[in-house]
Amino acid sequence: MRQTLCQNSMDISFANKLWQVFRAIITGALGELKALLGDAITVVIETIDAHVQCFFVQALQLDLKISRLEAL
Repeated sequence: MRQTLCQNSMDISFANKLWQVFRAIITGALGELKALLGDAITVVIETIDAHVQCFFVQALQLDLKISRLEAL
């Protein structure tokens, strides 16, 4: 059990680091579209960040509703 938890923690840590790389690439690509999209770029990035944050919360089982469902 301990080994599984440690592996899951390492996987989530790696996923978080990988997300930071993908976020930098996405932000750079959107930055090139600033003339076309204007301030919408900020909204797009914030929306993507929110969805990724929700994913990590669920993956870490910090979401109480999901944790309860998985316990059933």
